[in-house]
Amino acid sequence: MRNLRRAMPARERLDVLEIGFGRGILLSELHEQGHHVSGIDPGMLERDLAESLRHLDTLRAEPAEAANLEEHSFDLIYGIHVVEHLQNPSEVFRSIYRALRPGGLLYIMTPNARSRGLQLFREAWWNLEDPTHVRFFSPRSISIMLRSAGFGRIGTRIPIWDSLTVEVSSLFRMRGGDPGQHGVLSVRALMPLYALLAPVALCARAVWPELSPSMEVMAWK
Repeated sequence: MRNLRRAMPARERLDVLEIGFGRGILLSELHEQGHHVSGIDPGMLERDLAESLRHLDTLRAEPAEAANLEEHSFDLIYGIHVVEHLQNPSEVFRSIYRALRPGGLLYIMTPNARSRGLQLFREAWWNLEDPTHVRFFSPRSISIMLRSAGFGRIGTRIPIWDSLTVEVSSLFRMRGGDPGQHGVLSVRALMPLYALLAPVALCARAVWPELSPSMEVMAWK
């Protein structure tokens, strides 16, 4: 998350909120750096949390749509592969805007609906495998939604390094491979291919960045 760290407000101690923190790996890093961290995740009680977060009282087991975020309480709010799961993203973006302090940053990583991978693999594109993916945004559509929530300065980037297993997983699905009960990533026979072909996927994206499946979005209040 180099671009997230570069874009973070330049203060020694930030109030940070992660939406959908999972095991809390990145949140734990920020906590160890001295930032005040909070998180919301509906599956919190099912996670093996990072050790440094286990005794914090600022982590809540609730979905983003139900979270009551205090106004002007955070310098940084971020969500990594979360917004594609939201039932009401426009309301969540408005809530985040209110919760950020002036100059605060919202950082998002999410699948890119304009990815050439979607056009290439069509219904076999790996991001379509997850039934909890409610919608995909394009850089333009998410910018429009964020502006309607109040954000004035918005930037998008296409990272070539995110989700390097997507192309291999998509090829497996395209060729009719059995994804098993828990999806393509649970197929053990593919593990060596992921390790072998990840550099190939990275090189392909370096030549053709539009193949990359994800986008970064940064919006400042």
